[in-house]
Amino acid sequence: MSILQKIEYRIEHKYFAGFLQYAIDESGVEGAVTQKRGAVLLALSEEDPKALERFSAYTQKYLPHSIFMGEIKTGRKVAKVPQERFHSPAYPIAPCPLCIEEITDPASDRYLDDTVRCTHYANDEVYEDVDPTYFSPHYNGNDTVLLCDATKVRELFLVTDEEIKALFSIEKPTLKVTVNDAQLREITGKKFLRVKAPYNVKSVLAALNAKESGINTLFFNERPNEPFVVLVQEHLHMVRDNRISAALQPLHPDPALNRFLNVAEEAGASQAIGAYLSRSRGISFPVLTDRGAKKVIDFPTFDLREVIDGMMQDDTRRRLLENFTKTFPHEAHALSEAMEGDLFEAICVVMGLKERSFEALSDLSLEFHGNGGLKIDMNFKEEGFDYAAMLGSIMSFRIAGAEPHYLAYSIFEAFGDMAVSVLGQIKREFKIDTFLLMGDLFENSVLFSRILSKFQISKPYFSSRIALDG
Repeated sequence: MSILQKIEYRIEHKYFAGFLQYAIDESGVEGAVTQKRGAVLLALSEEDPKALERFSAYTQKYLPHSIFMGEIKTGRKVAKVPQERFHSPAYPIAPCPLCIEEITDPASDRYLDDTVRCTHYANDEVYEDVDPTYFSPHYNGNDTVLLCDATKVRELFLVTDEEIKALFSIEKPTLKVTVNDAQLREITGKKFLRVKAPYNVKSVLAALNAKESGINTLFFNERPNEPFVVLVQEHLHMVRDNRISAALQPLHPDPALNRFLNVAEEAGASQAIGAYLSRSRGISFPVLTDRGAKKVIDFPTFDLREVIDGMMQDDTRRRLLENFTKTFPHEAHALSEAMEGDLFEAICVVMGLKERSFEALSDLSLEFHGNGGLKIDMNFKEEGFDYAAMLGSIMSFRIAGAEPHYLAYSIFEAFGDMAVSVLGQIKREFKIDTFLLMGDLFENSVLFSRILSKFQISKPYFSSRIALDG
């Protein structure tokens, strides 16, 4: 008899199957690993119970978790185990638990060895990670936190079990979490921080040195190619990543349509409606039909000077600007000097925030824990989206005394409501009910949650193997 396991695996990367092959080799069990699209298949002979026990003990101690893993189905069958050995190419993944043991165990022959490279996933070659990152005990503005002592994660941050699994997976993605430690809040001035577990040999050694000195966290300027994930309910998706996500195929010269077509291919959709909500690519709503892909709605580039000039030419909006200037002269002056910023910088100016960025507004929105936001105007005119109406409504609510965190929450909720409304209108026009959602605005969990709650019946599709943006 043989034990058969089918492990859902959402990407074609072979390193997880390679770790299973290495476990087979080390335990001496008669077994085989194969991989097909969407699954890793494991077969183990039951003829040698002690070898099976060794395999079980080894995998419990050393088999890493992967963020691409899904459901595991186990069965038994009278079948001969194939003899072919699985091989994996080298990947830019973190040191595995066995590597970390070699580096951090004083009894190991390779203790503190910075030349350790992972060879434990049936890989014939190794990945060389050239990392110029400097780790510091001092926080510098927009740094990411390196978690030096894994046992302190719940003391330092408010994290769920799923967030911990993702944080310590073999991919070592970055997550934004709530700060629980008062001292860490005081040092950074932040209630929410990006956090990352040691992700290569250099960071493992830096973390070990800090931990032995009684330091739980270090700070660093994260490399731009590192995976950043958002986790909402059971949904875990990479927001940005150039390291472990599936590479995009060149299907269209327009970057937004190219990502849309790649996600449609992954979803097996010959017809689809998309919502691409992106800071770098803008906001657009593409459609795929038998005639190809096109953007049926494409937001115009935000131009603050143009928006303010337009408001001054409208009697009602001009009076609003005058009232806003009287009530918030500092913000009005800052707005007149911020003509080169993007939409989120302009909103931050209107909101009176010291830090003017998408991230600052997003963090502020997470501070509100109630239900139901204010009605932010998300209207359209002939030329496209009406930015003046949106900024004007935010000004009105500020004049009315709305709490900043409640207003920020309402803004992201309004983006979600707008997207759902537009997708519904496009559905009625094209008679298509497959919805593909992309873009790094989904980094904000308020927006993400709003889409999920408003779109429950339609089940919008977020890719699990292609980053939402990049």
